[in-house]
Amino acid sequence: MPHRNLKEPINNYITEVHTTVHPDHTIEQALANLRQKDIHDKIVYFYVVDDEGTLKGVISTRTLLLKPSHLRISETMDTNFVALKNTQTLHQAMEQFGMHHLLAFPVVDEVGHFLGIIDVQLYFEENLDIAHSQRRGDIFQMIGVYIEEGHKMTPWQSYRTRMPWIFCNMFGGIACAVISRFYEAVLLQVIILAMFIPLILTLSESISMQSMTQSLQILRRHTHFNWGFFTRRILYESRALILISFTCALVVGIISTFWSGGYGPAITISLGIFLSVIITATIGAAVPVILHARSWDPKVAAGPVVLMFADVITTAIYLSLATWWLL
Repeated sequence: MPHRNLKEPINNYITEVHTTVHPDHTIEQALANLRQKDIHDKIVYFYVVDDEGTLKGVISTRTLLLKPSHLRISETMDTNFVALKNTQTLHQAMEQFGMHHLLAFPVVDEVGHFLGIIDVQLYFEENLDIAHSQRRGDIFQMIGVYIEEGHKMTPWQSYRTRMPWIFCNMFGGIACAVISRFYEAVLLQVIILAMFIPLILTLSESISMQSMTQSLQILRRHTHFNWGFFTRRILYESRALILISFTCALVVGIISTFWSGGYGPAITISLGIFLSVIITATIGAAVPVILHARSWDPKVAAGPVVLMFADVITTAIYLSLATWWLL
């Protein structure tokens, strides 16, 4: 979708309409004239225009169909309507759509001559375009990158912005290696546990990022943050989280029984998935809130921080449980 300049006049976006009626005609005459016109436009409202082309009012489809046919249009039309001037900007038109929630606005010139309409579709397209840009920016910021970097920052500035969050991920990986070294005995004795580490980490990371995204959406929709509301929202989301973690644990546990080692490793893998997913997802939901409370940008910092916590905590839970259960 081409980017529009919101400061330009709405002249370029006016749609010509043919659903006009005369104020002196009766409803019966108006309907007869409309049937004679070759109308292919989308019918939103009917506009009342006199011989000089001046907009006098608006009449709804319901009125044309249900009012007595002998009544004149001038007797049934709505004269309390909002019209846009063709000199107004696109930004002003968007504001009017946001205020009045109409499907279309008539557009007139300086002397009130009817020029056409601005359709609500324009409003939705413009807002979707803005929303798409915001979502795209959020996605980049969740992994520790500002989308404007490529256009506005020097390579050194970009390096300084990104590298702290890369160090965060590096720290998480090194911590996981240290934990694995500490629990080397159980990994050497039950090889199947090592085979499932990448899968368990992937599940924890994915679901914790989903929880983080839920928190970011709550923070965006509610600028006046309230701990009570947030707690209720997280408890509501936790129902789905329990179902997701249980399903993942059950499916992976069943699959792991096809490898040698008996039911002990399978139970360990299932329970490790269930516990680590719930704990890391809870942390994923909490991290953006904590960062927000500290007046830090939760979108930029949350992603790398959540991934680090997910990897470290999942590895610790999984191997601790295996050592306790299998050795």
